[in-house]
Amino acid sequence: MSYYEDEVPKSLDLNAEYTAREIYLFMIENKNVMILMDSVHLNHNDRDHKFKVVDIKENYIHRQAENSYRTHLIPNKKTRIYEIEKIK
Repeated sequence: MSYYEDEVPKSLDLNAEYTAREIYLFMIENKNVMILMDSVHLNHNDRDHKFKVVDIKENYIHRQAENSYRTHLIPNKKTRIYEIEKIK
């Protein structure tokens, strides 16, 4: 997939609307970001469907280590979590 640098939003703002493509590009360019959404699919070519940012949080993500039994990953930095919902 190719895209231009100016297609990627610098940030996602609370109550602002973005296309699925803008959110996808923002997510792949910002590794310390997590997106929570009410839709199962986020198409990187979709410029028609819009999403609204309804909440932004910054917290430590605790989870089980992959391929490991009873191992807890201790986070060393906070993750920015964006909650979005489909509006169109």
